[in-house]
Amino acid sequence: MPLPDTLVDELWRRAVGGIGPFAGAAGVADDALVATEDDVEAAVRRVVGTHVRLAASSGLLTSLGGAATLLVTAPAGTTGLYLLGTRLSAGVAHLRGRDLADPVVRTAALVCVLGGDGVELAERTGLDLVNASLLHGLRRLPPEVRAQLDTRIGFRLTSRFTRRGALNVTKLIPVVAGPIGAGADAMAMRTIATFAQAHL
Repeated sequence: MPLPDTLVDELWRRAVGGIGPFAGAAGVADDALVATEDDVEAAVRRVVGTHVRLAASSGLLTSLGGAATLLVTAPAGTTGLYLLGTRLSAGVAHLRGRDLADPVVRTAALVCVLGGDGVELAERTGLDLVNASLLHGLRRLPPEVRAQLDTRIGFRLTSRFTRRGALNVTKLIPVVAGPIGAGADAMAMRTIATFAQAHL
């Protein structure tokens, strides 16, 4: 089983920084902003639509190919889905003026990737999301408590991977074959988008 912190770090690094033809979150977001003539919310919707289509596309694995070396021996569809979901959340955060180098923004974006599970983890950490926004609540947490939340997010993501097969982040491979359940992945991406739009 991979170290949860390693999984979180890898997802964030590749989603934000990109690799090869897989563009980073800020670049994707900025392109959407240009395409919508600087209409931030229209750009958010454009980023969401793009990522839902990518998740649904049976050609997703081919399009990521060797570039997204986070795709490992776990089921490729699951890994690709969360890589895309992390980029989606980071892109929404960037468009809304959040600093992607801010560890609080990173935690908030990863909470959104987990959807309801992420919100549950945040609340169990002590956040009162009824009376405070996710970002505001996270900023009030001591850094060591937020680090514990990051670790729990990593455990939850690892659990999702390992339920469908073994995941070993030390054995990155350039190409992974296999189909994606288009409908299920599109729905999952829409769920991530809903949480990202609400909380970021």
